[in-house]
Amino acid sequence: MASEDFVDLSGLESLIQSQEQGIEVDLLNEQGKPIGLKVGIVGPDSDRMQKAMRDVTAEFAKAAADRSSLEPAADDGDARMIAILAKATTHWTPNPKIGGQVIPFTEENVRNLYSKFRIIREQVEIKAVRRSSFTKG
Repeated sequence: MASEDFVDLSGLESLIQSQEQGIEVDLLNEQGKPIGLKVGIVGPDSDRMQKAMRDVTAEFAKAAADRSSLEPAADDGDARMIAILAKATTHWTPNPKIGGQVIPFTEENVRNLYSKFRIIREQVEIKAVRRSSFTKG
């Protein structure tokens, strides 16, 4: 094989690094205007996202076993995605305020925010599941 016969995978390596670092999603309102809240999320191939998927799978399997049913509950799909995204969310800035109460960043508060505001969850989810969201340029 000649020395010119190779495939350079440096771009994929760079993609993995970018997913580990994560991105900030500038959240928009229903009119497509920024609301001033940014959410940090890691990529689908990141260690944190992979761990989140394993942890949530185990969490939901245990809940199914506790129910003595391996059938998923009716709302499992949304709840699973929310749980995974909450674990893969690294930060938000600034802290949001709901009804005059400031909501600090915690995994539980992220779950609650994504559960209450589908418009926010969907924007984060769309970015988090696409590798192309983490490419530079």
